[in-house]
Amino acid sequence: MSPSSEIHSQFMEFMLAHNRPRMDGFQGWVFHPGMLFQAWGKWWGDQGPRAVPHEGLDLYSYAAASGRVKTVDQQTQIPAAFAGQVVKIDRDFLGKSIYISHEIYADDGRQLLSAVGHTLPRDGLTTGQRVAPGEIIAAVAGFSGQTANLPSHIHLTFAWVPADFRLEQLTWKNLGQD
Repeated sequence: MSPSSEIHSQFMEFMLAHNRPRMDGFQGWVFHPGMLFQAWGKWWGDQGPRAVPHEGLDLYSYAAASGRVKTVDQQTQIPAAFAGQVVKIDRDFLGKSIYISHEIYADDGRQLLSAVGHTLPRDGLTTGQRVAPGEIIAAVAGFSGQTANLPSHIHLTFAWVPADFRLEQLTWKNLGQD
């Protein structure tokens, strides 16, 4: 499969099912400048420039059928987007990041990896563990009192990783640069 081929995840269906009734009436995510992939600006705090382009997608607020805009919080459960193996759990600047390799490959041998940042991993989740699609891997981390004034949110990154890359060496820095 080429990286441009369609790969379908039921991530949102899993998200909504695991977060009932809190997310009932979900209509769609609300994105602000700086939340999308490759954005240079911050969507929080001083809203100044980032040091490097954003290496993922931030999910924070969503429109509900009631017309209200709601936000994720520490009660929000985060599912695995695809089946895979946890290859690393590492502290990030707002919680922990969970890196999962998936048995989905591009024609050139690169492997699909997901990274979910700013989480509180679920009890018992360990490196080397296999997870099923839709299985809860974490909850959103809370950041009260942080100097960055950054609200709780889910950071998602999907990347094609070269076959010879040592997955335990993954960091946000090399995901963003490569």
